Amino acid sequence: MRDDMFKVIVERPRWGASHAVSPKLKRMPQADAGRIGVKRHACIGAPYTKSLNENLGPLVRYLRRQRGRRWDAVFSEICAKLDTGSTVKMHVREHIEDFVLTRISIGRYGEWMFEGQVLGRRDQWFRRRKLFVDPRNGVLKDMAVLEAMLVSGMVTGQGGAR
Repeated sequence: MRDDMFKVIVERPRWGASHAVSPKLKRMPQADAGRIGVKRHACIGAPYTKSLNENLGPLVRYLRRQRGRRWDAVFSEICAKLDTGSTVKMHVREHIEDFVLTRISIGRYGEWMFEGQVLGRRDQWFRRRKLFVDPRNGVLKDMAVLEAMLVSGMVTGQGGAR
């Protein structure tokens, strides 16, 4: 992982106006403007338009290049660069869960599970994640491998008490 990965990920210009325009009641186009509270009018008339912008592309590219490596080695390398001493660095580390499915376990009957549910083809666990950690050997793999395993039946889709 690059030594300056933290700066590459975090330092991106914020988008939006520098300051929101001040709300004025006389600018309100509705006829019943007298019935709206001041707080609500401020939110409707001039919302705060600046927001933070995260540049997570370098992190995703790094994770994709690490396919085939043990997840423990990849994650320890990430932790060495993004320590928990900074709130922003910790926040970036939390985004890893958005791209890598790490908490897959093998049930008592051989079924693969995520958060207590047997893995299906297009369940909620599938959204946005491009990589997963194979629970058999701890290797980071592409999500297409898991999809192929689910379709072929290599990962049994049965679970529960028997």
